[in-house]
Amino acid sequence: MDQSHLPKPQAREDRRLVNRDEALNLLFAAAQDVARDEGKLADGVYGSLEQSHISSTSFTLKSASGQMIARVSLAKAREVIGIRRQIARDITRNAGLEITPYANDQSNKRNLRNLPEEIRAITWAISSGRRFPAKGYQRRDIWIGLLLLIPGIIPGVLYLGWIAQKRRRYEKRLKELVTRWRTNGRQEPAANLFAHFHLD
Repeated sequence: MDQSHLPKPQAREDRRLVNRDEALNLLFAAAQDVARDEGKLADGVYGSLEQSHISSTSFTLKSASGQMIARVSLAKAREVIGIRRQIARDITRNAGLEITPYANDQSNKRNLRNLPEEIRAITWAISSGRRFPAKGYQRRDIWIGLLLLIPGIIPGVLYLGWIAQKRRRYEKRLKELVTRWRTNGRQEPAANLFAHFHLD
């Protein structure tokens, strides 16, 4: 892969927590996610990291034969990395699992095996560039709905109904992801999942 537009390695390479290969893997997975969201890449179709090309403004996904699949904005791919990092950190924090950048990735994978299937499926999807459901609501949204009940029942009920609909949609998509993960042999997350924890 052409890496001419990546920052040049600095003299103090030992201070970098994510090396160039990990950074490329993260960008590649994020670019595939952006391409899927934009309808340019179907589920189950993957680009080739070796054939793909990165420039100063875009990431060009190519197939193993070198045929162009999609060109996506590098800024959007970086945004997706930030989202994936936050989700990965939230998932493990909520599960009471601490993953450190200094731990062996094999040790981190062993710890993940003890988590519920839903969490394992999401970590697999994050690390392999597959679609995964976004929750779309937070705990504060429930509080907002309850506060809306005070001035009038109808706005609060409508808002809480909207949140319940989002929750049902999320749970349905999560079940579909778990099914896909099982179909793919309950794979462990790729090593680049742990690189998300090395980013600052």
